[in-house]
Amino acid sequence: MTTKEPIPALPAMTLCASTSIHSYGYDEDTKTLFIRFVHGRKLYRYPGFPADLYQAMREAVSVGKFFSQRIVKNYTGEFIREQD
Repeated sequence: MTTKEPIPALPAMTLCASTSIHSYGYDEDTKTLFIRFVHGRKLYRYPGFPADLYQAMREAVSVGKFFSQRIVKNYTGEFIREQD
């Protein structure tokens, strides 16, 4: 029998008009960014994510472009689960 890590409680998720990102949210207490992608509805978390960078992402004209330019190369995402 294998034990699985408990699924974290998610913060409020903001829907996104993007071809790559379905929704995103931020947990201020743990400084963790959560992103659910359009393809496969896979959910990832990015621990240690700065609040000011999350705010910049929220204000970006294109969240998908912001993600690919500012997050992918600088933060390691941890796969959590597929869509419920």
